[in-house]
Amino acid sequence: MNQKLLTRVLSVVLFLVVSFSVFTACNPDTDKRGNTVTVRLTGEPERLNPLTTEDVNSTQVMGLIFLSLLDFDPQTLELVPVLAKSRPSVSAIDTGANKGCTSYTYEIRDEALWDNGKPITAADYIFTVKAILNKKSGANNLRSGLDFINDIIVDSQNPKKFTIISNKRYILSETASGTLPILPEYIYDTEGGLKSYSVGSLAAALRDTTQKGDEGLTKFATAFQSPKFAREKDGVVGSGAYRLDNWVAGQSITVKKKDNWWGDKLATANPILAANPDQIVFKPVKDNAAAVSMMQNGELDAVTTIPPKDFNTLKKDEKMAVLYQFEAVPAMSLVHAGFNCKSPKLNDKRVRRAVAHLFDVPTIIKVLAGGFGESCASGFLPQRAYYNKDLQPIALNVEKAQSLLAEAGWKDTNGDSTVDKTIGGKRVEMNIKYIFAASNEAAKNMGLMIQENGKKIGIQFTLEPQDGKVMLENMKKRDFDMFVNASGFAPSMDDPKEMWATASNTPDGANRFQLENKQADALIEQIRSELTDEKRNELYKQFQVLLYDEQPAVFLFARQERIALNKRFDAAIVARRPGFVPNAFKLKAN
Repeated sequence: MNQKLLTRVLSVVLFLVVSFSVFTACNPDTDKRGNTVTVRLTGEPERLNPLTTEDVNSTQVMGLIFLSLLDFDPQTLELVPVLAKSRPSVSAIDTGANKGCTSYTYEIRDEALWDNGKPITAADYIFTVKAILNKKSGANNLRSGLDFINDIIVDSQNPKKFTIISNKRYILSETASGTLPILPEYIYDTEGGLKSYSVGSLAAALRDTTQKGDEGLTKFATAFQSPKFAREKDGVVGSGAYRLDNWVAGQSITVKKKDNWWGDKLATANPILAANPDQIVFKPVKDNAAAVSMMQNGELDAVTTIPPKDFNTLKKDEKMAVLYQFEAVPAMSLVHAGFNCKSPKLNDKRVRRAVAHLFDVPTIIKVLAGGFGESCASGFLPQRAYYNKDLQPIALNVEKAQSLLAEAGWKDTNGDSTVDKTIGGKRVEMNIKYIFAASNEAAKNMGLMIQENGKKIGIQFTLEPQDGKVMLENMKKRDFDMFVNASGFAPSMDDPKEMWATASNTPDGANRFQLENKQADALIEQIRSELTDEKRNELYKQFQVLLYDEQPAVFLFARQERIALNKRFDAAIVARRPGFVPNAFKLKAN
């Protein structure tokens, strides 16, 4: 070989070696992880009991462990059968003891089995409903959606077939009954604590507010809310394709595909039953900078909640574009600053409106959200058909805020630059406790913005960053004046009862605003029972006008989720939160 040719060959080899080194610096040996999907969570899950938690990080993990009769197709957002053979048959009952009621009949798939090999039956569904109806079980959020159930009757010839008797019209009867995560009775009620209670008796007990606690129900509830059914792999058991394998607090949660998964033979026709990865590892990474660093090292396969600035920078980076696909999609989530409407400082809606006038929403969306958001004036998604477009977002107006404060009796009487008011014989200074998740940089910066505007009119804001779990507990205890949070929405129509009804103002209820308004409660019940779209949409709009007037929160913007998926998998961005389906990821051939 002559010297020139040798030199050229060596140059090519050197180029390939250097290029390979540069590429692998950003894309470590994926063979080490193989068919394992690694998902970033924004925080540690609260617990993995699907009836007692609404925590979004918990929900992502539980979605792989537990299944329901029906679920929302990730792409079309239509209800499709999962454990059930089909959507329910619905009939009006014209005779007998249940005359005037409506029936919903389901039949569970023949293939559906529990981990012990036994079939999933109506008894398991009934057990799940009874666990929710038990007022002591901690399932408050789900319970509010099941108040239409009067009884459940099992087919005498088929233990997999049953009929739900609805005692009233409810717009989400099919959704509420069909999307419950079903629990195996043989795991969660080994002592048969709920067997002696009927669905009908528990439903009646919910309507009887004078009824005292029941010792048997209390005993069951205590066991049901124990760590065993929240964190331990022998207690967290569902009908999904994956089982809890390991939970190392603060580090990872691993779920592994079950052997002989019964859904494999049905997955082609029903993608919700897909189970392509051998295991899925969830990494709670609160710090966004740490998450970005892990992405740059190729350590994560699915990432959401990427800060806007980082998202735009990473998307333009050529090396990162080789590793990940980047997409921004509607998140079906609203960011709001909620008020404690029973706080002595905020129990006057004029004061709440005054604080709302301190938010510069366009700047918040442009600067803090990086433009990934759409302003809104009510607590409903702007894309809903019944969103009230006549309502305008509250504009930044410090002078108007000052006028409203004075009108509500708040003035600086002692010259300390903070407005005050005599309440119950004591002078109260307008110092508002503003809590937010410590990892939420945007919430912090929003707080700093209104803090500066508040000083101009005598309102002091004390900003308290808190760990996610601590914040959730304080919200349950109503230990705040204001909080910043994002509320998620299902693909179905909205039931305002969960978040806004007086009945939902309980420690585990979602009405953390403590809004208690008889007119709102009446409108909520009208919405829930109106089956005609046109009439119901008008009621929704009336309800939004009421919320706008009461101002239990400052509705800021509808979020756009920023997602990155590792290209070592064939993985689709979908319409349903969180924007991807980890069990559907397919490892690409090397």
